[in-house]
Amino acid sequence: MKRIITLGIVLLASVMPAAGKVDVASIFSDGMVLQQQCKVRIRGISDCKTVEIIPSWGETQLVKVHDGRWEASIETPAASYEKQTLTCKDSDSQIVFDDLLIGEVWICSGQSNMYMPLRGYSGQPVAGSFETALEAPRYADRIRMITLPKRAAETPQSDFEASWTVPTPQTALAMSATAYFFAKTLTEALDLPVGIVSTSWGGSAIEAWMSPDDLREMGYDVERINTDPKIEERRQCSKLYNGLIAPVEGFAARGFVWYQGESNLKTADRYAEQMERMVRFWREKWSDKQARMPFIYVQIAPYENKNADDIDAALLMEAQIDASERIANSHIVCTTDTGEKSCIHPSDKQTVGRRIAAQALRRSYGVKLPDDAVEGVRFERAEFANGQATVTFRNAKYGLTPQGEAIAGFELAGADGIFHPAEGRIVKSRPQVTVTSPEVPEPVAVRYAFRNFIPTNLHNTLGQAVLPFRSDRPAANR
Repeated sequence: MKRIITLGIVLLASVMPAAGKVDVASIFSDGMVLQQQCKVRIRGISDCKTVEIIPSWGETQLVKVHDGRWEASIETPAASYEKQTLTCKDSDSQIVFDDLLIGEVWICSGQSNMYMPLRGYSGQPVAGSFETALEAPRYADRIRMITLPKRAAETPQSDFEASWTVPTPQTALAMSATAYFFAKTLTEALDLPVGIVSTSWGGSAIEAWMSPDDLREMGYDVERINTDPKIEERRQCSKLYNGLIAPVEGFAARGFVWYQGESNLKTADRYAEQMERMVRFWREKWSDKQARMPFIYVQIAPYENKNADDIDAALLMEAQIDASERIANSHIVCTTDTGEKSCIHPSDKQTVGRRIAAQALRRSYGVKLPDDAVEGVRFERAEFANGQATVTFRNAKYGLTPQGEAIAGFELAGADGIFHPAEGRIVKSRPQVTVTSPEVPEPVAVRYAFRNFIPTNLHNTLGQAVLPFRSDRPAANR
């Protein structure tokens, strides 16, 4: 960010603090991307009476200052790779933002799998990171990212210390891998600049990202939780919304991407409602009551946790699937096939990023993609006869793979309700799998991928995996 202060201010600086210095919220900096063809809200402070906003692409706007604060709304043109500038000035000083691009902006948030940088974590690599970092200069005018520093706060914050970053072999390694691969796919498909606002914290619970009023309505004792020294701040009520979302709320963007849930395995029964309330709260802050901003979120990946045979993670995944039915314009990204038994941070972030991009391309940009290319394969129904289960799926118009091989990940239960490993076989030319087990001669229930971790290999012909399911889910839990 380049500041230019008039001579008069410089001469006075030796005898008194500089008055009237214009300043702007930290989401604005050199190298930023502004959302195309919309009204972008810009806010800041000044001791003068008025501030001029001068975009290189449009007309100058004069804004009045009230109680030292000002706010403006500027129209942006169609996206392009043409470099722009934005000047904010009062009678005493000015700020000029250089290397600005107009493009598509997305808010990416969540916990450690969203935060995970391209360089990976200790002993936990990101597949393809070396090659991706080497080619980063090709995306200097196509991808920009701003990463908010981790901050928990008692009250909503208005600012932070960070700036927009241009990808280089060095800087790309510090960027969110999931968000980077999403942006990379999006810019290649649209041929437009993509800006990512990255705002995540590993190990955070969804409660930390929600409204305190919503939490109280759900029965949370917010005051007790937030003063309990045994509860980490990243898990306390609303503190990450205050520190990591509030400072950028209202910043014009196309939509949201969310990758979180591992920290809420023990509260899966309320997670769908929590997501619904959180999304509604965020959309209100972005003045999006019509739900025009898509909320794309990632299924937590399979991982053994404390016991691979437990079903805590599967119950959370089930709640995530439920959320897609409760939240308008929300879309789940399937990751049943990307998990790793002994690592909660799977290395395959490219597949996740591409699948997020496929959802965005279809939902926000009118790209004609069939359900099979965008949606995870979903359970439709199960029929039991002749000692086997026949399972029918949606989002598999052209069938399932691998044909002629045993399908892993299925389990069957009889009247005793005890599940046993089972073998699946794809029905040729149909979106169906027959499931049998010698230990269950008369099955009454079938499930798939319904453990913390269980090997699976079922996909549709466009590579989408099957979302976890159980046919015997109690009606009260639906």
